[in-house]
Amino acid sequence: MKDIVSASNAKFMMILAMSIFGTIGVITHFIDLPASVIVLGRGVFGSITLLIIVYLAGSRLSKEDIFGNAFTLICSGICLGLNWLFLFEAYKSIEISVATVCNYLTPALVILVTPIFLKQKLTLAKLGCALLALFGLVLVSGILENGTLGADAYGIVCGVLAAVFYTAMVILNKKLKSIGSYDRTFVQLLIAAIVILIYCTVTVDFGSLTFDTMSIGLVILLGILQTAIAFTLYFGSLAYLDAPSAVVLGYIEPILGILLSVVILGEDLGIIGWIGAAVILGSTLIPELLEIRKRKSACEE
Repeated sequence: MKDIVSASNAKFMMILAMSIFGTIGVITHFIDLPASVIVLGRGVFGSITLLIIVYLAGSRLSKEDIFGNAFTLICSGICLGLNWLFLFEAYKSIEISVATVCNYLTPALVILVTPIFLKQKLTLAKLGCALLALFGLVLVSGILENGTLGADAYGIVCGVLAAVFYTAMVILNKKLKSIGSYDRTFVQLLIAAIVILIYCTVTVDFGSLTFDTMSIGLVILLGILQTAIAFTLYFGSLAYLDAPSAVVLGYIEPILGILLSVVILGEDLGIIGWIGAAVILGSTLIPELLEIRKRKSACEE
């Protein structure tokens, strides 16, 4: 890993990783395959590529660490697979920008559940920001304008469920002990791929699918670049970046995803939708900024 990311280029690598993640929605738009099949390809090619990267970097997976965290890793891998399934289903059902914003409810959901699962204190400010993010979702959904979710209901529900399962994965990852980033990432990707394979076996008629060259190429790209390489850059950067920098740079992903959907796909959230998107992103960033300010104050004392 240190051959790829170092303290001197960690910030650039984090920006690159977040930028790569931000392109996933738009790329998915041009893949003419069911969401589950896209996710299956992403998981398979991502796992294989990550394993290759590990060995090329001179590292080895730790069987002891993996088996010591087996149950939590399996649960988090299942949550990752379900997050992908619902997120990509949302990409296929509603506008990419709306799906991206729905998935980014995760920070707000984490705030709401950490007092239960991680025994962390829920302040009034954090609670207010979490509720504000949920209000932003109402604005993005268009229910205030139309009186109903209409045809977008399925996609929005999928987007929210994607955020729910990503939240579960975040909580489970916080419970992992004494395990390297490569080990946890590879196992979670592998478990996610297995879960999706089982789902596809039951629900997809592969014989009726048409695999065109562009779709196959883009699925492979998702697995190699947007999964294996992006995760490698992301986790490698975290080892050198302080928490405030990592948090702020993380917002490149949803912002870029929304911008690309507008510029390339011509999507338009509308005035209310844009306000909702700003509310969600802003309300999830505020608690992080408050935490950063709190830590700085503690250090100065």
